[in-house]
Amino acid sequence: MFETGAILDDKWVILELIGKGAMGEVYRAHQSNLKRDVAIKVISSEVLTELEDDPEEQAITFGRFEREVQTMARVRHTNIINIYDYVENGAIGADWEDKTAFIVMEYIPGNSLRFTMVEEGLDDVPEEYVNWLEKYFLPVLDGVEVLHNNGIVHRDLKPENIFMDGEVPKIADFGLARSRHMKAVTTSIEMLGTLAYMSPEQSADFKNAGFLADIYALGKILYEAVHGTLDEKTLPFTSVSLETTESMFLTEINKVIEKATAVSPAERFQTVPELRSTLLKSLSIYREEQLQNLQGEVPVTGSPIKKDGYG
Repeated sequence: MFETGAILDDKWVILELIGKGAMGEVYRAHQSNLKRDVAIKVISSEVLTELEDDPEEQAITFGRFEREVQTMARVRHTNIINIYDYVENGAIGADWEDKTAFIVMEYIPGNSLRFTMVEEGLDDVPEEYVNWLEKYFLPVLDGVEVLHNNGIVHRDLKPENIFMDGEVPKIADFGLARSRHMKAVTTSIEMLGTLAYMSPEQSADFKNAGFLADIYALGKILYEAVHGTLDEKTLPFTSVSLETTESMFLTEINKVIEKATAVSPAERFQTVPELRSTLLKSLSIYREEQLQNLQGEVPVTGSPIKKDGYG
């Protein structure tokens, strides 16, 4: 859509294409007046070409794009990507070359949450899974809670849509988000999202999928991190659970996963705080197990080792 070196609105210089999806392209650009790099997301030229003769679909596509930036702009949080600007030029129904819209947002040079996970899962190294939960997953929950508190359902939570700013996860890609403050631009017969993380109700009635659809996706991410990368054997729209649980900790984690991914929304955690609270209890069980293991390693003969070093 944009060539390297192109200048947008006399201040953003396109540096390189850094990502491309089904609907849009993302570029790294330099904002000359503020001397900083930014990310610019634009509707792809392929999409615009396909919609060239369909003004109604053009309006829906640009409406969804505008809603994405309006949704992002409503919240500010450490674990949510920052939005800087939105620019739209041209008229609906015109040649696509004359119609452009792009979002200017925080540029994050790192990878996604996917790169904090291992393909084979961490069920055989629970200490690393605990570290992943505390370091990455709990902050993601903080971001999702802020979204929900602002009446926003993301509807496309997955590791690839959570960027890593160093060690800080940031929720991004609000193209499918729904907000109670804005009128929907999709019809109820559409099914949008990523199948592996999509809740049953989202597949049946995308327009009305609510907060519990995000809870389901979080449960799938939780499962994937411990079990391993989701594959064709993992059926969409179903509950998931660990095949084996060799410790009390993994048994409790499995209960969290099963409840978060329950097929019936009524059987899931009803809020992010409820999910977080149960997860923290599981982490407490892990700490207790570790303490018991350490106590079991204390020599039977001789004086016990004093923790303060004054034995």
